[in-house]
Amino acid sequence: MPAAVNRKQRQTSFRKFRFVVLPLISVFKAEEASNDELPEAAVIQGKYVIRPFKSDSGKYELRNVPVILKSDGTIWHHGSLYILSRASEYNPPSDQTLRSYAKGLVDYINTLSVDQVDYLSTPLRKSLRPTYHYRAELEERINGNLLAISTANSRISIVVNFYRWMKRRFDYHPTQDLWIEIKKYVRYNNRQGFSSGREVITTNLNIMQPKEVNTGEYIVDGGKLYPYCEEQQRTLINVLFETQNTEMVLSFLFALTSGARSLATYTLRTTDIVDPEAVKGTEVAIRIGQRTAVDNKNNKAMNIYIPSWLNRLIYTYVNSERYKKRAAKAGQPTDGAQYVFLTSRGNPFHIAKSDMRRGQDNPIQDGNSVRKFISETLQPALNKLESSFKFRFHNLRACFGMNLLEEKLKGLPVNSVAYTRALGKVQQRMGHAERSTTERYLNYLEDKDLKFQAQSMFEQHLQTISENHVYS
Repeated sequence: MPAAVNRKQRQTSFRKFRFVVLPLISVFKAEEASNDELPEAAVIQGKYVIRPFKSDSGKYELRNVPVILKSDGTIWHHGSLYILSRASEYNPPSDQTLRSYAKGLVDYINTLSVDQVDYLSTPLRKSLRPTYHYRAELEERINGNLLAISTANSRISIVVNFYRWMKRRFDYHPTQDLWIEIKKYVRYNNRQGFSSGREVITTNLNIMQPKEVNTGEYIVDGGKLYPYCEEQQRTLINVLFETQNTEMVLSFLFALTSGARSLATYTLRTTDIVDPEAVKGTEVAIRIGQRTAVDNKNNKAMNIYIPSWLNRLIYTYVNSERYKKRAAKAGQPTDGAQYVFLTSRGNPFHIAKSDMRRGQDNPIQDGNSVRKFISETLQPALNKLESSFKFRFHNLRACFGMNLLEEKLKGLPVNSVAYTRALGKVQQRMGHAERSTTERYLNYLEDKDLKFQAQSMFEQHLQTISENHVYS
């Protein structure tokens, strides 16, 4: 009889399930043959007609779809068909999300295989049902500090959604409950700052996570952000310029002056950079997200702004021999103009989701070269300083937010109309859907005894030292 809970991680003697990512899948469906005139693309196989099938997203071909393989190398049909169905949706998940589904299902089926638990079985004893068995195993990993509670709940969610699909797709009816659904009413502040709420459905498989008390050391904005104070920002810039890596200097400046995430920074295109002679004013607006070639979180469409002097420096760079040599090695993106930031081999640091070359000839570029620069060059240089600190690219966004708050709100009476409008301006520039997220920056600014400087003053400092750097 399989154990419901294991006291420690066990070495498994069986060959594990795994997944591979197929760069391109052509979708077909089988129908019984008839005497009707067949389309040119149809193929007869026995009594069936195999013909191209258009997915809900309107595509005959799907890209970068994971397929789960059993230990003998054959396809695990249920798991693979579930992922294929998600990839075929009208608004399909990203390929990163599809890989997370595959990873979660592989972990699930491998965990059950250790104790020979059938994922389709539903015994009377609750602890022996596959979903409860898996939950118990995840709790053991959590207790052994091998897994975060949030990761465990994400994997449980993947398993629950898989079974929900099984019930719809294969008319699967377990004889015993695999979980019990729980309805909850969650309250939140909407984008106007007013309290609202909605009903959510969870299950009793979810593992309770103690609510973490934010001690004020970080800001919650798509993760934990740790803004650098004025002194740290200046130190970072000095060290960054000492690396003499033009692409990293310009991309870091782009993020620090616009609040752009890594995804938007490294999918920036040459057409987003304006001829300096045509620039009017001190800023250049760049459209990112939906209906653009520049990616953004959740594909949200919005404008970001960079100072005109930085636009001029990037314009100089993309017309330099250094950039032209890199661009000559790069293939042409399928979704628009060339990327501004390319590696020495001509690859984008991040390949856009809309670029049809994504994952076709090379592994998906997802910022590994940037992370390598940080871990092997930038961070070691920071560690040599007397007042060293840990660097993360995403913290540049937090720096921008804090500097912008310092500029917009300084001297304004709290609760005044001008103060409220200024806070709304910061919310807009940061792209926050809810005012409460922007207010977390404000609370950090008020609670921490750290010195930040106005964004415009900091940009003047950046301009002064940047224009002494060679970009051509």
